[in-house]
Amino acid sequence: MIFSVSLFLLSSTLLTGFIVFRLWEEKRGHRLWALKREHADHVVTDMYHRAITGNVPYRYRTAFIVFLQKGIHEVVLLLVAGLRSIERPLTRLSYRMRMAVPQPKGKEVSSFLRTIVPRKKKQVEPVLTRDSNSSEKSV
Repeated sequence: MIFSVSLFLLSSTLLTGFIVFRLWEEKRGHRLWALKREHADHVVTDMYHRAITGNVPYRYRTAFIVFLQKGIHEVVLLLVAGLRSIERPLTRLSYRMRMAVPQPKGKEVSSFLRTIVPRKKKQVEPVLTRDSNSSEKSV
């Protein structure tokens, strides 16, 4: 939660700063770093046009795809870490809620709620044993 709040505050601060900067430029009457910004605008629109029409060289396309794959991979890892960090507190909370609520007479707790415990169960790996009477033959 703190990550999303801090990300929201950062983005809203940057957006507000950009709006104030643009208003200040309009009030002054001319753009700051006008030549460099015009050049950057031209480069961006030219690259956009090339990307739309398919004129981007192959090595740039593959580099961009690799960059996107790595970026998406990092985002997924971040989301998994976030889910893991909230899994146990939510499990404890649901366990406390289940224990604190009195059950109405004649109704049982659902089988799903019975499986929720405050601590994570240790998973035991099944041991595979070779049966002497198995039908497998060694070659």
